[in-house]
Amino acid sequence: MNIRIVTDSACDIPFDTNLENVEIMNFHININGKDCEERVDYTMEQFYAELEACEKIPTTAHITMIDFYDKYCQLAKEGVTDIIHVSINKGASATHDAAVMARQMFYDENPNSHMNITVLDSKCYSVGYGYPIMCADKMINDGASAAEIIEYLEERFEKTEILLGTYSLKFMKKSGRISAAAAFAGELMGLRPVILMKHGKTEVLLKARGDKLLIPGLVAKLRERNANPADYVVGYTADVEARDELVAACTEAMGYPPKLVCHLGSAVSINAGPHSIGMMYLCK
Repeated sequence: MNIRIVTDSACDIPFDTNLENVEIMNFHININGKDCEERVDYTMEQFYAELEACEKIPTTAHITMIDFYDKYCQLAKEGVTDIIHVSINKGASATHDAAVMARQMFYDENPNSHMNITVLDSKCYSVGYGYPIMCADKMINDGASAAEIIEYLEERFEKTEILLGTYSLKFMKKSGRISAAAAFAGELMGLRPVILMKHGKTEVLLKARGDKLLIPGLVAKLRERNANPADYVVGYTADVEARDELVAACTEAMGYPPKLVCHLGSAVSINAGPHSIGMMYLCK
């Protein structure tokens, strides 16, 4: 078997990660009228700075069916036998549907090909599917079959949850996640929401009052959702101090540090803002 995983840049796998069997295809983002390619045209620190200063909320363009079709053709020429395509939550982007159409187009145009293409909906965001892909890359190196990897990923995606906290409601207002009136009232009361992201849906679990209560609130909800997760990942944006505080609080509460600490990319930070932190874990 020659297995390759194809995914999109919203997976937030750290830039410097060495993955031998993963192809990351990048979203394009329009920032103040300028087209930028994620993971190519800026560092995450630069993106957060742009986000902080932008007048209008940046917009993203989904990766097209033709882009995916061309990638499938390229991998077929390289002798790949199995493609496992993992997409961002299909409810948030047309990317998943584009991959499904590209798969059909590949089979229509290459009826004699024996390459298998499986398209999986991660049902989540960011390292919620990025971290399992990193683990799946190691599985490929260890000799796992495509069926075993697909089963592993599907089980992970079914159980994965993300807790997201933000220190400002500014970008949730800009992106239309909450009304201007709700944002104004929330900022006036110093509310810092803790949001659960699961199976493509979001739910506010807690409204912490003030910055100092956000991280304790996140950790409390982590323990409440799963008192002893097998592994968890911490994500952060521009606030390095908040990152360090969250890592320390989680390590103390869980008894061991996170498996990975990484930046939250554009798919999350555009909507939550450049002053957000979060955790990915497996629910009970």
